[in-house]
Amino acid sequence: MLYAVLTTVKVEPGSIDELAALFDKTNRDLVAGHDDWLGASFTANRETNEVTVIAKWRNADSYQQLRNSDEFKTTMARFAERFAGPPTVSINEVLLEM
Repeated sequence: MLYAVLTTVKVEPGSIDELAALFDKTNRDLVAGHDDWLGASFTANRETNEVTVIAKWRNADSYQQLRNSDEFKTTMARFAERFAGPPTVSINEVLLEM
């Protein structure tokens, strides 16, 4: 099976590029050693100041383990400084890819 973890959050105006750079700087180390992690896309809607990260995992439980780790919580706290609201996270089974 394959899972897509979608994390969407409204961010402070003008912070998208800063957050993209932070994601690029921190994500590789954060997921290193997690064999079920397949990749991620950092997307943004500049009109609404929303960021969506789409991460692909082989196993949803592996994502939950990462999410519960102290390293993840510490890293997310750096992002949260620029959040304008709470993030929403959904874990979705990928049924079809084109």
